[in-house]
Amino acid sequence: MRRGLGAVVVAVILGLSIIITARIFSDTAISIKNKGNVNVKGYAKKQISSDLAIFEATVIEENKDLKVCYDQLSKDKKKVESFLKGFGIELKEIEFFPAEIRERFKTNEKGYATEERVAFKLYQGFRIESKDVYKIEKLAADVVGVLGEGVQLTVKEPKFINTKIEELKIEMIGRATANAKDRAQTVAKQGKFRLGPISSVRIGVFQITPLHSTEISDYGMNDTSSIEKEIKSVVEIEYFVK
Repeated sequence: MRRGLGAVVVAVILGLSIIITARIFSDTAISIKNKGNVNVKGYAKKQISSDLAIFEATVIEENKDLKVCYDQLSKDKKKVESFLKGFGIELKEIEFFPAEIRERFKTNEKGYATEERVAFKLYQGFRIESKDVYKIEKLAADVVGVLGEGVQLTVKEPKFINTKIEELKIEMIGRATANAKDRAQTVAKQGKFRLGPISSVRIGVFQITPLHSTEISDYGMNDTSSIEKEIKSVVEIEYFVK
């Protein structure tokens, strides 16, 4: 009777240890399922650099006379070109967009626009693409200098891009997959079982963030604000267990 009771106690303890072990594994990158499968998450991270910079801004001019407005915009454009030349930007790198015309109307005492036109406003945007990312970074920081020439300008935050990002994503999937396999093999060795074939694979979203950033998103991230970045990849693989 005592021997039977002892067996029951051992079975209960063993059952509890299995539950506890499974619970511990569920909170880590590896979990062993009741179906004879092992689920592993693989991680990979790599520092990358931007190899293309995009800078965009818009020149704004306003006047009651449309012709005068156009003439002034033309002068502003030349000032901008001269300013950019000082940063080593060649004219062929600058893409000017067609000017956009808007009208500004007088408002009444209630703040509503009337039919009385006050002035014309012209907007001419331009865009610069350059492989010299640090030149564009400096330009973005110093572009306020053109305001001293009497030019009204609105500037967008520069974008820094890695043009080989798709190739890098494939590389990162491979690295994360290899990391997952290493983890699974380590657990299999310690657990005295063998890995079988893969039963399922799930590739997580990519996190492309500024260097050393801890920010993540469930939908993935694609930072364009920094020159130096990190790309992070997660792959979840389920193996059959032999």
